[in-house]
Amino acid sequence: MHILLLTVSYKSSFNQHSAPFFRDQAIALKENGFRVGVICALPISFKSIFKNRLLSFKQESYVDEGIKTVVYPFPSFPKMPNRSKRIRFKKGKILLKNYINQNGTPDVIHVHSYAAGELAFWIKKKYNIPYVVTEHSSSFELKLLSKSNIKLAKKVFENSSCNIAVSKSMASAIKYYFNEFEFKIIANVVDTEFFSLKENKENKNYQFINIAHLNRNKNQLHLIDSFTQAFKANQHYKLLIVGEGPERKNLEKQIRKHAMNSQIKLFGAAKKEKVKELLHSSNCFVLSSIVETFGVVIIEAMSCGLPVLSTKCGGPESIITSDTLGSLCNYEDLKDKMKDISKQKFSGSTIRKYAVNSFSKSSLFNQLKVIYFDCQK
Repeated sequence: MHILLLTVSYKSSFNQHSAPFFRDQAIALKENGFRVGVICALPISFKSIFKNRLLSFKQESYVDEGIKTVVYPFPSFPKMPNRSKRIRFKKGKILLKNYINQNGTPDVIHVHSYAAGELAFWIKKKYNIPYVVTEHSSSFELKLLSKSNIKLAKKVFENSSCNIAVSKSMASAIKYYFNEFEFKIIANVVDTEFFSLKENKENKNYQFINIAHLNRNKNQLHLIDSFTQAFKANQHYKLLIVGEGPERKNLEKQIRKHAMNSQIKLFGAAKKEKVKELLHSSNCFVLSSIVETFGVVIIEAMSCGLPVLSTKCGGPESIITSDTLGSLCNYEDLKDKMKDISKQKFSGSTIRKYAVNSFSKSSLFNQLKVIYFDCQK
C-alpha cells in the first residue's frame, strides 16, 4: 500500500528537529512494508529566517530512510495567515502533481493537522483518493481557532474517511467546536528501540529532568520555583532543564534570584543521542506545562525506564494511567509531588514495557493498517 503524508511541519534546512513525530510515523509505516512519501509546504517565520541566516527558499527533495520527502519552505508574514494558507494550498497542488508523476498515485493520504487538509480535500475530488486526519494542533485546546480556520477544519473533518486525535484531551477539545464528529484515539509514535532502558545504577544525587522548548506554556519558571521550594540547600537534588527558547533569559534570572546555580542547570538544546544520554543520567522526568496535546518526550523518558511527574495539562492524562508509571498533579501541587515522587521506588522495566506496548512503531502500525484498508472498501 502506498501512503502519502501531508504535514504542517517537517525537518528542513531551517529546523532539522521540527516535529520529529511526523517523521517517526513515516518511518514506522515504511519499516512495516508500506510505500511512504511526505509532502510539506512549510511556512517559515521571520524569526527563524534571521536565526538561521537563510534567505534561500529552494524546494528540498530527499530520500530519508527510503521515504521520498519533499519540503517547500516559504516566508510566513506576521498577521497574514490567509496568505500562508493560499501558498500552502497552491504550492501543495504543484508538489502533489510532481510527486504522482515521479512516484505513482498513492492509495491513501494521511493528513497531519487540519491546516494541511484543504489540499487533501482537493486531492480526494480530483483523484478520488481517500484521506484520514490526525489532529495535533494545540489551537483546539487553547480555543484559538479563527472563524476561517473553524470553517476549514469542519470541511476537512467531515470529508475524511477517519478522524484521529493524539489524546483523549485533544478529542475533547475538538468536540468543543465539532460535536458531530467522532475521533479515534491513536497516540503519536515514539522510537522505543532507540530510547532504551537505562542501567540501574546507584547515585547519591537525585536528578529531575525537563526537556521542552523554553516558552511560557512549558512553564519552566514555575518548575524552578517549585523545585527551589522543595529542595533548596539540599545538594543531593538536581534539576536539569534541556531546551532553548524565548524564556531562557527569564529562567536564568530566576535561578540567580533563588541562588540555585549549583542545583539547577539549563543545558540548552540537545540532539537525539544526547537526549537519551541525559535521560539515562536522570531519575525522574518532570513536565510543568500549562497545555499539552500529547507529550512525546514523556514516552521517550518512559522508554528509558524513568517515572514521570506531570501537571494535569491534557495529553499526559492519557499517558500516565497508573501510579506505577509516575504521578499527575495540579499546578499548585508540583512542589509537594516532587518531594513525594523522589521518595518512591519504581520498576524501570515495568515502565518501559508499558511504553513499548502502547507507543512503539509496531503498535502504531497495527492500528493505522486497519484504518487504511477500511478507507479502500
